[in-house]
Amino acid sequence: MSGERPVVHVLGLGPGPLHLLTLEAWETLQAADEVLLRTERHPCVEELRRRGVRLRPLDRWYEDSEDLEEAYRGIVGEVVRRAAERGTAWYAVPGHPLVAERTVRMLLREPVEVRLHNAVSFFDAVLSVLRRDALEGVLLLDGESLAEAGVRALDLRVGLMVAQVDSRLKASEVKTVLLEAYPPEHPVQVIKGAGCPGERAEAVTLEELDRAERFDHLTTIWVPPLPEAEIFDFRRLVDIVARLRSPGGCPWDRKQTHESLARHMVEEAHEAVDAIGHRDWDHLCEELGDLLLQVVLHARLGEEEGTFDIHDVLRLIIEKLVRRHPHVFGEAEARTPEEVISRWERIKAEERGEPSLLDGISEGLPALLHAYKLQSRAARVGFDWEAPEEVLPKLREELREVEEASRRGGEDLEEELGDLLFTVVNVCRHFRVDPEIALRRSARKFAARFRSMEEECRRKGRAMEEMSLEELDSLWEDTK
Repeated sequence: MSGERPVVHVLGLGPGPLHLLTLEAWETLQAADEVLLRTERHPCVEELRRRGVRLRPLDRWYEDSEDLEEAYRGIVGEVVRRAAERGTAWYAVPGHPLVAERTVRMLLREPVEVRLHNAVSFFDAVLSVLRRDALEGVLLLDGESLAEAGVRALDLRVGLMVAQVDSRLKASEVKTVLLEAYPPEHPVQVIKGAGCPGERAEAVTLEELDRAERFDHLTTIWVPPLPEAEIFDFRRLVDIVARLRSPGGCPWDRKQTHESLARHMVEEAHEAVDAIGHRDWDHLCEELGDLLLQVVLHARLGEEEGTFDIHDVLRLIIEKLVRRHPHVFGEAEARTPEEVISRWERIKAEERGEPSLLDGISEGLPALLHAYKLQSRAARVGFDWEAPEEVLPKLREELREVEEASRRGGEDLEEELGDLLFTVVNVCRHFRVDPEIALRRSARKFAARFRSMEEECRRKGRAMEEMSLEELDSLWEDTK
């Protein structure tokens, strides 16, 4: 089958001097009737010409194209056409054919047989300049992809090699991304002409990276890894919790169980909600960290027990988000938030095979939220008042029943008060008011006014417990 397809010999020219070519690549170059050259901006091109190798550069595609992707498509198209016309084509690229060589990756998807002739890469040459073993960890990116992907492409625990930083403008783009993860004083090296006779490495701080014209097509930037103590990411949090739970860790953390931690989960959630209510974003940031700690602690306990670990937690939530958002990750459509919620609940019911619309609402929720969710679920099948004003008579009815129960005495007063609260939640829902937020706001208002009363009493030198109800009521009115 392979003999029926056109053949493209892809040759790596190495990082620079002719002596770094492999013997196989050199013999193939000599035997070729014509070699298509991705770019003639390579240190060994003139020497190849002097030795009689027939080269045809394809640099015009860079000049005639709107962007690099279009240029690469044009180059690959010309190589494939030449192979189809003659049965065989020779195509040469800088460095190694499979190291930072986009056109070769594209060529491998074409209907031709690609035969790779390997070479020393710029990666090898840069490692030699750095005197670094690749097994110590190296992340290799090019300047264009790093600028596009942003900080999420980085791994701060391994050294970063950024290739093809060929201009001061590109260096500025790279620097902007790096400064989101590394401190401005972080040391970097600018390596030029690695593998060539004039290779050199210049040490600068990250902040200084783009402050001079020090870049060309043979420039690579080396960014050393950050010390673990300067990394603040999810992985480090998981590692810290594991250490706290390990022998020799923290005695308090080691004795915790899922049950003993449960109340802390609720407390941290409430403190986060409180910070939202006060619009205290710094406090919210801190409380979200405390809440995340609870998640990681429970995941660590699960890992120790062999039931689940943090990867299972992440996998399940990621799968759930993708599955329940087919309008984002699939072909479905949803134009309004209401359509999204309706589809979410339908998918959830299908997943769980729930016999009741109310199944899946946790009774461990705060009572106001639990009531709100029950009412919202029932409303989806039309079991609801049509207008907010229609709920108010029901509220008055429940209040009358509370009054009657209070006169009678007995145990049914608790039930009637519960019905009254349930109806108040329904009123809130119909007027699109979150009952939890509304009650918290009223509680904060009460606390602020009561503190003002206390302050006024201290100013007057009086004790509140010694004052009459009429005096206290007067103070309360004064605080409004």
